[in-house]
Amino acid sequence: MSRLDLVSVMFVTACASEAVAPPVGMPPLGEPPANVVGGFSIAIPETQLQAGEEIEPCWIFPVEPAGPSRVVGGAVLRTSPGMHHGNVTTRPKTGEGFRSCPPDDDDPGLDIINGGMVLFASSTQVTGEEWYRFPDGHGYRLSEQREIVARMHYLNASEQPIAVAPTYEWFTIDETKLVHELAPFAWMYQQFEIPPLSELTVTADCSLPNDHPMHVVTALPHMHELGRALDATYVGGQFDGQKFLDSPGYDPDRGVLLQYDPAVDLSDATGIRFSCTWQNTHDKTIVEGIGDNEMCIVFGYAWPIDRSFSALASKDNCLMVATPASR
Repeated sequence: MSRLDLVSVMFVTACASEAVAPPVGMPPLGEPPANVVGGFSIAIPETQLQAGEEIEPCWIFPVEPAGPSRVVGGAVLRTSPGMHHGNVTTRPKTGEGFRSCPPDDDDPGLDIINGGMVLFASSTQVTGEEWYRFPDGHGYRLSEQREIVARMHYLNASEQPIAVAPTYEWFTIDETKLVHELAPFAWMYQQFEIPPLSELTVTADCSLPNDHPMHVVTALPHMHELGRALDATYVGGQFDGQKFLDSPGYDPDRGVLLQYDPAVDLSDATGIRFSCTWQNTHDKTIVEGIGDNEMCIVFGYAWPIDRSFSALASKDNCLMVATPASR
C-alpha cells in the first residue's frame, strides 16, 4: 500500500468513526402537512372570564372527519389570550352529539388507557396559532366509534374581563403515504415541593425496557410561569449525556413545542433523564397543581406505536410503560 493510499484509508476510517450529532428540535412549520385529503374541526363555545378568573370547562364533540382518511398529519389551534392550556382527546362514545362533560370528567389519562388518542396538547398560555405539522409520512390514526373530549384550562391573567373561544382544525393525509404511525406519550414528575422564594430542580432517571426502538417526533414541555428550564437527555448509547430537549419550559410569546426530523432515536439508549427547574417568587410553598402551583411534563408523539413509552416519576423513582394501543 502506498503512502497516499494509507492516508486515504486513515481519513475514511476517521470519518466513519466520527459520532453523528443528535437531532435538533425545531418549531413545526405553520402550515398543513403534505398529502392532505380531508380533515375536521371543532369550535369551543365562547366563555367570559373576569379579571383573575381561572376555570376548567369541558365539552364533548362527535368525530366527523371529511374525506377518505382517518390518519391525522397535522393540526392547528387558534386562540386569544386566556387559554392556559387544553387537552383534546378521543375516547369510546358515551353518547351522541355536542354536549357538556358530566361532572368529574377530568382525567384525559383514562381516555388513553381506554384506547383513545391525544388529538392536541398546547403550550401554556399560548395565543394566536400553534401548529402540529408532522414530518411527511407521519401521523396518528383515529379509531372508529369515538368522540372528542376537549378539557380546557382558562386563566385570565389580565385586569380586564376577556372572552375566550379557541378553535381546532385537524388535517388528514393520504393513508397510502403513511410511513410511521404515531402514538402519544407523557413524561411526568410528581410529588415535588418548591420552598418559598427559592429555586428548585428535580430530575428523573428513567430506564427503558430492553426492546425499545422508541423514536420521538415531537416534544411539548408543560410548566407554568415559575418554570425556568425543562430538559431531556440521552442515558447510555452513542449520545450518552447529551440533551435532545433544552427548553425554557414556559414561553407564552413563542410557545415551546418542538418537532424532530429526523426523530430522536432512543434505540441504543438505556433510558432517558428529564429535569425541571423553577424559581419560586412567592412567599409560600408551591406544589403540583393549578393556580399558583406548578407542573413538570413532557408530552409528545413517537413511533412505533407499541414502543411509545410514558413515564411517571417522583424522587428516586420512575416507572415507564408503553402507551396503550389506540383501538
